[in-house]
Amino acid sequence: MLEDIGQLIVNKAPGVLEDQVAGQAQVLSIFEIKGKGSAKVGSATIAGCRVFEGRITRAFSAKVLRSGEVIYEGRFKSLKREKLDVEAVGKGNECGLILDDFGTFEVGDVIQCIEAVRKKPRFVSSESGSVKIEC
Repeated sequence: MLEDIGQLIVNKAPGVLEDQVAGQAQVLSIFEIKGKGSAKVGSATIAGCRVFEGRITRAFSAKVLRSGEVIYEGRFKSLKREKLDVEAVGKGNECGLILDDFGTFEVGDVIQCIEAVRKKPRFVSSESGSVKIEC
């Protein structure tokens, strides 16, 4: 009966959101795009990157690391591969990306793609008459 109650709790529990690194890319070069006119509307800094782990996905959030320290957390504004807008870029491929409200890239920066994953609790045991659930 305790095992049934433990399984019921696990099945009904909403879980906990946990950040997970879905991919990483390294900045290889930086491109400045200037807008037209004196207001410079449309100006942007593009980071030319190579994905070295996982996938960079536009829908997820981003972190920029410089010398191992997080200097920016936010969203992707644009992700391109060979001048085409794409939703994701896989390991070994190069891409150009723009981040919301960030443009101070340096060659060597690491851009992490962060996915929020819901981690469900799990039923471990009912030893010695108690129910143990781990998150």
